[in-house]
Order: sequence, then structure tokens, then C-alpha cells
Amino acid sequence: MEKPIQPMACGPENVTTFRRAFREAMGDEGQALLRALFDAGMVEGMRGVRIGPLGGLQRHGEASVCPVLSDAAEARLADLRWHREQGGKA
Repeated sequence: MEKPIQPMACGPENVTTFRRAFREAMGDEGQALLRALFDAGMVEGMRGVRIGPLGGLQRHGEASVCPVLSDAAEARLADLRWHREQGGKA
């Protein structure tokens, strides 16, 4: 029987524990996706990322999860979108 995932948010105080739980929950495919997002400059870290049981992360009145990105990450995403709209490859 699988051990249930306990709700957890990544922060400076629990990075090692969070990474271990994330790897266990997401497996190699999840790690590969995260690495691809890092390499593309779309995420700069995991601070604020939450993991937990299916359906267990929604807070009262919250419709979805929206990442908080730095201004630099937002600018890179805007540049990437503009470039694609112009017909170029990123």
C-alpha cells in the first residue's frame, strides 16, 4: 500500500525534505519536466510549490494555482510569446 502524500509547500526551511517528497510523488518523469522548465528559464526555483493528495491542495475560494514568477521570468515568457507570434522559433 502506498504511503499517502502529505500536503507540503516548499520553503527555505524544508527544501531537502520537499525535494525528496516531490521525487517520490512525481517520479523520473516529473523530475525531467521540472528540469526542462528550469533549463528553459520558465521557473527559477520551487519556493511556494505545493504537493499533496489529489484534490487536497485547493484552499477555500481558490479556483486554481498560479505560480508567482520574478520580473525576469515574466519578461522571458513575454519575449518568448512575442517571438513565437512573429513566426520565429525560440
